[in-house]
Amino acid sequence: MLSIRRVLLAATFFIGATPFLAAQFPVPIVHPDDEADGPRVREIVSKYCRLDYEGDRLDPQVWAKFEPLVWWKAAPDYSKVNVVARFTVDAEPTSKNGKYTVTVHYRLLGTYDLATGYVREPDGSTQDVDFTVTSENTEWRIADAENTLPHPSRAAMLKWLNTKLSTATDEAAKAHYQDALTKLQAQSASPFAR
Repeated sequence: MLSIRRVLLAATFFIGATPFLAAQFPVPIVHPDDEADGPRVREIVSKYCRLDYEGDRLDPQVWAKFEPLVWWKAAPDYSKVNVVARFTVDAEPTSKNGKYTVTVHYRLLGTYDLATGYVREPDGSTQDVDFTVTSENTEWRIADAENTLPHPSRAAMLKWLNTKLSTATDEAAKAHYQDALTKLQAQSASPFAR
């Protein structure tokens, strides 16, 4: 009878002490896969920005390239285009509440407004855009961005404007595209240009 009491007392002690011991020696709650999520999230944003930089956001026919990278189902509408010389993606995404934020830094050349034309930005202009990336069933995609305007390179924008100019039938539209072409061609895309 005495040995049964000792066993029960010892079992009660260990059961009661377990939460206390767990609090003193916490077990990390980061899963091994969580460490790989940051680079994977950065890669998704980098792919999106690369496609955008190459001018793919300007062509609604190629939206399928973006679908595996974003949660939204259609290309966002836009009335302006931010023309950029280059972009860089932060190396370390920040994580909070199961979401990642990735900041992309653009060197902005100018803005093309579909209604009013191209306006050059002051030399050295930059623009930071935060992308929010979320997961569903371990699949990561971009859920939101502060700025969903296209961000094509100067070369991609020149190509798009030339295509628009060659297919335009309205004289006012032709003049609009030609003016934007002239302004953008006169501007250097070099990161060292003043």
